[in-house]
Order: sequence, then C-alpha cells, then structure tokens
Amino acid sequence: MVAAFTVASFWSVRMALADYWFRQLTVPGTQEALRLEPGNAAYYVRLAALTQDSDPARSTLALQRAVALNPWDSVAWVELGLRAEADADLAGAEHSLLRAASVDRQYFPKWSLANYYFRRGNPDKFWLWAREAAQMAYGDLTPLFVLCWKVTNDGALIARELDIRKADQEANYLAYLTGQNRTEAMTQAATRLLAWNREADAPVLLAACDRLIADDSAQPAIRIWNQLAELRRIPYTALAPGAGRSLTDGDFTVLPTAQGFAWRLPDAAGVTTLLDEQPAGLRISFSGRQPENCDVLTQILPVMKNSSYQLRFWYRTSGIEPETGLGWRITDLHGASGIAQGKSLASESEKEDGLAFTTPAGSGLVRLTLTYRRALGTTRIEGFLVLRKLRLMPV
Repeated sequence: MVAAFTVASFWSVRMALADYWFRQLTVPGTQEALRLEPGNAAYYVRLAALTQDSDPARSTLALQRAVALNPWDSVAWVELGLRAEADADLAGAEHSLLRAASVDRQYFPKWSLANYYFRRGNPDKFWLWAREAAQMAYGDLTPLFVLCWKVTNDGALIARELDIRKADQEANYLAYLTGQNRTEAMTQAATRLLAWNREADAPVLLAACDRLIADDSAQPAIRIWNQLAELRRIPYTALAPGAGRSLTDGDFTVLPTAQGFAWRLPDAAGVTTLLDEQPAGLRISFSGRQPENCDVLTQILPVMKNSSYQLRFWYRTSGIEPETGLGWRITDLHGASGIAQGKSLASESEKEDGLAFTTPAGSGLVRLTLTYRRALGTTRIEGFLVLRKLRLMPV
C-alpha cells in the first residue's frame, strides 16, 4: 500500500512539473515537459507550433509524432495535410486531410477538404466535401458560401449542391446573398425560406426586400412583402399596384417600422412621432430646433409605370403657419428627381387635400415623402401635424 502510494505521488509530481513547463509557452519549456511526459501528444502539437517558423522540418516531425500518439487529433492531421500540399506532396496532403475527416466527423476537416479540392481545381470532389461541410455546420456559413461563389456564379446550383436542409442555414444563405447584392439568387433563397414560415426569419426577409427595393427590383420585393403579409409575419396587407393597392397603412394603425413598403421615419433631430390620436392618426411634432431642411416621413410606393395617380390625405396642424415649408413631395425612388410637389400644410381644423402626379415610364417604384423645407422669411416651425388618413388612387 505504501509503495503504491509512493509511486502515485511520484507520477503526480512529475505530471505537475510537466504541466508547469508546458505552460511556459517556450521551446525549452515544451522540451522539458516532453522529457517528463514523452507520451503526451498535446506537447508535441505545441512544439510543432513553436518551431514552425524557426525549424519547419523539426515542426513537421513533431506533428507526425503527435498523430502517432493520438491518431484522433484531426487538427494535427489537417496541419500535416496543408504542409504536405505546400511541399507539393499532393498524395500526402490528400491522405492526411482524408484521415482527418475519417477520425472527426465535424465541420472543420470537411471544410479543409473542400478548400483543398478548390485549390486543386477538382469541382466534383469540391462539391462533395462542401456539401458534407454544410450538413455539419452550425453558425455562420459565410466562408463556405464565399468559396462556393468562387466556383460558380449560379446561386441556384450552389443551393442544390450544398443541399441545405435547415431553416437556419437557408436564412444564413439569404443574409449572405443580400449582403452581396445577388438579386436573382436572393429572390430564390427568399422563396425557399418563406416556405418554412418562421417568425424568426422576418427580419432577414425584410432586409432582402429592402435590398431589392434599393435596386429598383419592384416585383421580387413585392412578392416577398406580400408573402410575409399573407403569412401574417408583418402587420400589413398585400400590395397589388395593378389593382390600385400601392399604399401601406394609410390609416396609421402601426408605428412606422422603416422596412420594406412600410412608413419610414428618417432620423431628424427635433422631430418626434406618436400614434396616440383618436380617431387613429400619426402625430408629428416639431420642436423648433429641427434642421431647416429635413425629411419627416417617407414610404416607397410600388406603382404602375407611366400612370396618373391622385393622393388624398386628411390632416390638421397646430402652431404651424401657412406657407412655412411643410408638405408632401413625390420623387423617383432615390429622391434625385422630383415628380410632384404638394402645397404647404397648415390647417387648425381637419382638412382634406390632394396631390396629383404621373409616374415615370422607367420605374415601378416612387418615393412619397413628407418634407420640411423652411420657407424664406420664416422661422423654423414649432407645433405639430396630425395625419389621419391617406389614400392613393389611380386616375
């Protein structure tokens, strides 16, 4: 009993000393740790990392020793494969990388093989391992998507080859496509993601809708918006410009969300908005310290091209004098070209008014904006405007 205790104590002290030297993160310290515990594969991996630049041959021998002691170390196998590839030993590189994948079924070895076959120009094996990697991946798949788009510009082919089966991965793919502004593939991915009908996907789908709107891609943007509305993932109704439905929430029942075809509130200091009117309406207050020129409220309207429209609206103001610069404006999508300018808004009692305009021939989207442009000879307005109802009608 005493002898056994003594032996156990000896090895405990020896292992503690080895761990101490290992933690020094130096070549001499790691060598001392290996002297004390020569069968520890992790120590050889550390030695390989420490000597990679100063003594590459020694570093590679240390890695080889590490996988001999621990054949299940996939990271070490991958590193050996990369070094063999750098030395033009392609057979050795492929062997080590395949060995890594055989001992570790997780993402990293599969991702490493996809990269290897990409560099070797082997599309069949690239897609095999890219698909394997996608099936095992969790979290952000952007690096894999980037690699796939270097192989092909066919977004539908990528989706098929990766065989994405999880809603989270489909959402990740759509977010990537949106960031890269790949319009056609984005539309296809959005259609697939909508089929999952998940509440959590509404933000990424609305981001795709915004991207399509910014690109003047009216029909794909409307399709995403309408499907979200039909699935009740957004609190709005579907749009149909051909049937005269181009305006969203003309009764101001929902606080502007700044996405898609909903009302947007540009960031203007000194301007606040509230939905606290009875009957329903949007109150927009001006502190008198707002910029002399600012956009207050805006909405992107999907319309029929080269068509006449009449905008009708009901409003009242308090503390705002006539001809002081608050009014509606219709422009092209990006606000660069004016289409129509409404009269200055000022009425202490509720009033109905209108604005007629004709849409351009080249685009199915226009911008409706409530703007404030301080009129010459006036001070900045201080008071509020209540918008109760808007209607947009084809003429």
